Amino acid sequence: MAGTVRLRSCALLAVCFTVLSGCAQTPPDGGEPTPDRVDPAAFTAAGPWAAEFAEAALAPYQEEILSDGVITADERADARARTSKCMRSHGYRYEEHRDGAADIDPLHRQSESIEQVASYLADCSRRFDHDISMLFDAVRRNPEHRAEAAIQVACLQRSGVVGADYTERRWRSEQADDRFSFEQWSPEATQCRLDPLGLGRQG
Repeated sequence: MAGTVRLRSCALLAVCFTVLSGCAQTPPDGGEPTPDRVDPAAFTAAGPWAAEFAEAALAPYQEEILSDGVITADERADARARTSKCMRSHGYRYEEHRDGAADIDPLHRQSESIEQVASYLADCSRRFDHDISMLFDAVRRNPEHRAEAAIQVACLQRSGVVGADYTERRWRSEQADDRFSFEQWSPEATQCRLDPLGLGRQG
């Protein structure tokens, strides 16, 4: 591996908020604890996000942050800083950006495969950040954990991106296909994706 590698991590992408697919998901068993999962009942303080908090509590550090049902800005910053420090111990500078990307640079001109570097990041993430950053933003943008299709369609209609006849079922279908009948990267659609309830809490 030479030079800077720019990654887009699920934990950082705003689009992950849409259905949390590929990030923290409630398993089809209804959230029963397993050897790798904490019982969601331990996170009742997180309210409607209890299942996702349980999914994210993969290590003692994460469980300590999540146990009170709140992720503060300082806690998110600390989780990111610890992940970066962990990557430095593997010989890489790791920097996350506000646009959802992350840069990884070798510190000692070492040459390793992208797969090997990805394994370092997976290990560091599992021990520290994992879904902490994703949940911090997800809870802020949708504190009541309302259905994503409902809040997206309402926002898109309110912004004039789609008409009154555009349905939640159609949005879910287009989301699944990643092919939308509107310009998904327009300023209005992007704003709905980032802040569908207009809470102004991003960043």
